[in-house]
Amino acid sequence: MTGVALYFGIQSRTLYSNWWIESPVMFFVAVFLVVITLAVALIQGAAFRRLYKYVEQELGRTPGGELPKASVILPCKGLDPAFRENVEKLLNQDYPDFEVIFAVAQDTDPAYEHLVDLAQRTSRPASVVVAGVAKGRAQKLNNQLHALEHVREGSEVFVFVDSDVIARPDFLRQLVAPLCDETVGVTTGYRFYIASVTNWASILRSLWNRVTAWEMANPKYAFAWGGAMAIRKSVFEKTGVREAWDKAADDDLSLTTAVKAHGLTVRFVPQCLVASDGDAPFAEIMEWTNRQLILTKVYYPDLWKRAIVRASFMLVWLVLMVVAITGWIATGESSFAMAIGAGFLLIPVEVYFLLKARRLWQRVLLDRQEYLTESLLSSCLAIPLAHLVLPFMTLASLLTNRIQWRGVTYELVSPTETLVIS
Repeated sequence: MTGVALYFGIQSRTLYSNWWIESPVMFFVAVFLVVITLAVALIQGAAFRRLYKYVEQELGRTPGGELPKASVILPCKGLDPAFRENVEKLLNQDYPDFEVIFAVAQDTDPAYEHLVDLAQRTSRPASVVVAGVAKGRAQKLNNQLHALEHVREGSEVFVFVDSDVIARPDFLRQLVAPLCDETVGVTTGYRFYIASVTNWASILRSLWNRVTAWEMANPKYAFAWGGAMAIRKSVFEKTGVREAWDKAADDDLSLTTAVKAHGLTVRFVPQCLVASDGDAPFAEIMEWTNRQLILTKVYYPDLWKRAIVRASFMLVWLVLMVVAITGWIATGESSFAMAIGAGFLLIPVEVYFLLKARRLWQRVLLDRQEYLTESLLSSCLAIPLAHLVLPFMTLASLLTNRIQWRGVTYELVSPTETLVIS
């Protein structure tokens, strides 16, 4: 056995020596690919440990204490899937005292008649306001600001929710309770897209979105999500959120920036993770991804720069892999094959963290397991595809500040100036 080991050791050393001498460029390519893989493993490992510890801590928390009067603001445009059911879940929250204010741009909106009917049927205080068509800011913000003019006296908390949120019965209670900590500026849930097995564009969005969700456990990069966020009225006024929204195209990231500028934190509430239907056509997915990146670029540049750095490294990885694969096909040299093998080490690392994160999210969504019907195999197979597509989609945000949002085109001149193009 010792002789066999010695023989293979000599052969391996000879191969290594020959490779180093004959193909020094490919040697350094392989080393760089291994370095990227190790860096990804270390960074994702640290991020997952932080996320796991945070979620464990939050799931063990029981909302207690006195819950303040709240005003729930729900801006609407059009009818999302299961629209009435979603709104009814919000109206039937297990929360002692809250009102709901629905806001639409025009009374011709398809949602208007449904909202009027639901407001009349509920025993909760509920009303519908018509905000008018926005001229110098996003329509969603226009609806929200108009709704804020109609909140009742005595409300101490503003809760902003999207119409596609599928809220569990204690959703409001979980979202509002952490605001008793005066260091917390805003609490937030987050979306969790579920994609069909064969909808590859939607699977990519789901993967991209879940990686972003890991940032929610990082105090430095955590941000509010406009689909489910709560803020004390006093903090909303003190931090100047209303003024930040006046000519903006974004609600949550501009609120995040305003709150953090005053030394307050963003508190992610895992119990308010929202499972959403993630299926959409490719063009819609592209539009959505472009919008998220450009909004982040304008309103939360620190997080956007982090995404650009990550995309740049992944692009370098992709270029080196293409060089190695092309060289191997053209020459058949073992040095190219070894570089390819070094690069592909990244895939099992990412599959490993996908599996660990999936188990964690299943615990968070324990009472909503019916939404976890996606194919694990499809998600794993989509990882290489993500490396082919997502770096380019991310880096494309360097080139423009124009976005599409529910049929309206906006040009984001600055955080305080938005042009409505059409």
